[in-house]
Amino acid sequence: MKNNKKYKLLCPSPESFSGSIKKTLSKKYDCKFSKMNNIKFNKICHDYEIILMRFNNTLKYLRNTKIKFIMCPTTATEHIDSKFFLDDKIKIFTLKNYTKFLQNIRATIEFTIFLILYYLRNDKKNPQKKKSFGNEIASEIYKKNIGIIGYGRIGKKVHKILKSFNADLKIYEKKKIKKNKKLNFVSLNKLLTSCEIILVHIPLNYQNENFLNASRLNLVKKGAVIINTSRGNVIDENYIFSLVKKKKLNYFTDVISNKALRNERNTLKKIKNYKNFYYSGHIAGLTRESIEKTDWFVYKNFLKNIKSKY
Repeated sequence: MKNNKKYKLLCPSPESFSGSIKKTLSKKYDCKFSKMNNIKFNKICHDYEIILMRFNNTLKYLRNTKIKFIMCPTTATEHIDSKFFLDDKIKIFTLKNYTKFLQNIRATIEFTIFLILYYLRNDKKNPQKKKSFGNEIASEIYKKNIGIIGYGRIGKKVHKILKSFNADLKIYEKKKIKKNKKLNFVSLNKLLTSCEIILVHIPLNYQNENFLNASRLNLVKKGAVIINTSRGNVIDENYIFSLVKKKKLNYFTDVISNKALRNERNTLKKIKNYKNFYYSGHIAGLTRESIEKTDWFVYKNFLKNIKSKY
């Protein structure tokens, strides 16, 4: 890429990127690494040619933008205005559809197990409180009736780990999968009505938006926990929040939709202190190892794809 020092790069969430990638980019481009909110980010981003971002911010489209490249090491892209994908002058580099590479990214898998253990062992009087372990008698994963919704990359590996704990596992997968006597595939209704721990591992697309809607959430047995490390939009959030308030179920989630976050004062603030609710802040996929691997994968793909043209 010729004259790349003249390209300006903006990163509104530097804390979410590895030191090695920031050091490398700083040598090649005119970089601004500065944590900022969405208002400030969208006010200045269109004066930059390269955007480096994760989920921390949402990027709005502007017709006269100077943006040429967007590097975003995430599998989902709902935080990037869909109009960017229709603009053939802008190249976007993400992790979407790179299934083979993602097989080696384990952060969300491990975080799912953590949330199960955190739910079973934390102080139920205040799950948000740090250092809350050991304040009451806990429970084990062993023989727990656990349902896994979605048997894809993450669901399969979570299943394998939980199998080693001798949990009683049920799986729902709407895609046709070859029958296996070792796997207990059940209907969604059976999973929702019988499991005390329900894990959500389905991708967000138009078919899965509000997949766990009000009628399906009403099937969940009282006192069960839904653990979501997928996307906020796959669940009817308004309805599940109402069930949390009524203390009909527990909701431990790493993800909340952008809509709910924008309405944080009216939504999260009202339920964040409920003992049956926990929100970790979309950190499931962020470990030192996963950040390092995904940063460099997207950057190398960026270099490879623009080399011949720029």
